[in-house]
Amino acid sequence: MSRLQERDDWRGWAWVGGEICPCDPSESAEAFAEAVILAICSASVTPAAGRRAFERCRLALLSGATARLGFRHPAKAEAVDRVWRERHTYYRDYQASADKRAYLASLPWMGPVTSRSVARFLGLATEETRAVSH
Repeated sequence: MSRLQERDDWRGWAWVGGEICPCDPSESAEAFAEAVILAICSASVTPAAGRRAFERCRLALLSGATARLGFRHPAKAEAVDRVWRERHTYYRDYQASADKRAYLASLPWMGPVTSRSVARFLGLATEETRAVSH
């Protein structure tokens, strides 16, 4: 059974074998923003801590609150809030971009490692990305 078949469909996201299994990020600005937010939440922390931060941020954002309610890192919380607030613009620009990986690197809080993570979540994995993630 594939990871996609195993997911519990928590609005398209699930944790399968300890790893995120996202919905198709091409289907909505929300799915795209959530992939970026997951990468931000997972930066420089353990996978479990990243998952917990993502879940708290996601619930706060879906309820109309700021990510600061679920996330204590002020700079990351501001980046998460900005990505969510501007998700339609970022998604439209991402879709129109000729170099999607370069575009991802321009988003808030995107360093080289975080940019590779979000590329993986969005299905843009290259051999370099696969090598880093294993």
